[in-house]
Amino acid sequence: MTDQHFKGTVDKNINNCQLTSVIRRESREVPFSPFLPPETLGEIFSYVGDDIKSLHSCLLVNKMWCESAALILWRQPFDISSIMASADLVDVYFLFFSDDIKNFLLTSVPNGLSHLLSNRPSLNYLSYLRYVDFKKVYKAVRMWLRCKTLFEPLSLEFKKKQIALANRIVTELGKIFTTGYARLDRLSLCVDSKYFEYNPIDSEEDCLSWPCYPGACSALSELREFLCGGQFVKDKILHTMAGICKDIEVLTIHESADTSPKMLAEFINAQRRLLKFTLTSWSGETLEILSSLRRQARTLRHMELIRCTFPKNEDYTKLFCGLAECRNLQTLKLSQCQNLSTKIMKPLAKASFEQLQTFIIDNEAVPDPPTLEIKNIIQNSKDSLIEIGLCVNLSLYVDIMETIGSCCPNLLKLSVTIERDFEIQQLITLFKSCTKLVELRIPRKWKLFEVKRSLIELGNVLPFTLQSLELDGLRFSHETWEEFLKICPKSIDHFTFNCFNKSIFVSILQKYGEECGKCVKNEEVLGQFYLPMQVSVELR
Repeated sequence: MTDQHFKGTVDKNINNCQLTSVIRRESREVPFSPFLPPETLGEIFSYVGDDIKSLHSCLLVNKMWCESAALILWRQPFDISSIMASADLVDVYFLFFSDDIKNFLLTSVPNGLSHLLSNRPSLNYLSYLRYVDFKKVYKAVRMWLRCKTLFEPLSLEFKKKQIALANRIVTELGKIFTTGYARLDRLSLCVDSKYFEYNPIDSEEDCLSWPCYPGACSALSELREFLCGGQFVKDKILHTMAGICKDIEVLTIHESADTSPKMLAEFINAQRRLLKFTLTSWSGETLEILSSLRRQARTLRHMELIRCTFPKNEDYTKLFCGLAECRNLQTLKLSQCQNLSTKIMKPLAKASFEQLQTFIIDNEAVPDPPTLEIKNIIQNSKDSLIEIGLCVNLSLYVDIMETIGSCCPNLLKLSVTIERDFEIQQLITLFKSCTKLVELRIPRKWKLFEVKRSLIELGNVLPFTLQSLELDGLRFSHETWEEFLKICPKSIDHFTFNCFNKSIFVSILQKYGEECGKCVKNEEVLGQFYLPMQVSVELR
């Protein structure tokens, strides 16, 4: 090594040592945070919100991690836990009960509660609560009582006592949820009679009246999503909440049960920016309810009417006038509604839903089906529609496929019932225009339609973009199935079909997969209690 080269190397090493020394000195002088701030931790933990085990591990790191993880875990504790784990939550919330309620429960449930009297909650879990589902809370309480009274002798009297006690505990939980430190974003008061044995006497507080307890205003004033359903009158709940909740964005009402349409209309009118409204199994008056949607014309994006009964004889041509003014609507679903006639649908034929992306109608047979109205809805949406569902008698909608083909070039998902060969021919014609389809469903409406040659013709024109094909409404032989798969696009990853012999049909599908470089990832029998059986297969 030359002297000059040696000197350069030494100088370089000296410079590196000096630089390292400076960095160390500067790092001692510049303060740094040994912990991530709570806001950052919360953002990170939100990405693993479904991974309960990881979040439980985070509780053990330090106090800051514990509080940040608890914010996620206790936002909706009854949702992220199993039914047994949810029952354990009652022990935690027991700590927040008043002394009177604690003493009452000690005398009513003597086993396994006395040790809780000396406990104090390490965190104010109530302040973290953001979502409560009444049904899940009720199930958790019933399971909790079952565990606490395992060794009690079973009798009819004991069962009645348990039901009454469950009602009382759920009522008290409702009070601490809605009058404590909680600030709820979402609330579900949905009662399924299958799981509920709830018949309070008149003198008892109704545990379905959670929003009506004094002090509920602070807990519910920021509510964004509200679901209320079941065979009970909802007038008191709707009237009270109309004065508290002004910013509901997602509203679902299930079952009318003599609920006043006026009360529901007032509740809708009280909202400032309703985005999504779903009305299910409503058999009462609907004119006032649907007219109230005018107040939401600027904000409403999603509308669903499911199993609703509309008037049969009266002149209700103005029924959908309020909905017709919601020009920013993106989703419109009318499913299994009674008496959905051309007269009732007329206002929607003139509506301009230029942002409509999803239009689904499942219409029962009526003397005057809304053929022109459905056609106009599709035409007036311009080319914004990407999903269409037509569970109707296509023979009454002669040129509907032609309308879809000319107006919906960007269509991605199509669901249509097929009951005749000429309807498949209409579908074949459609694919000359709609070449971007990724999902095709032919659902079962009444009975299975047997196809042979027409299915093979359909396979010839299916778009090469297709990924999912569900043939629930068709029946065909394994020979037809094999010939169909030979010519249909190789892009399909999901199939649903009917068959009498699953092994033969799946083996034919395996050959299709091998030609595409795929294998069967999952196969499932969806309907095995009748023949032909319905089978779902995924390829990867």
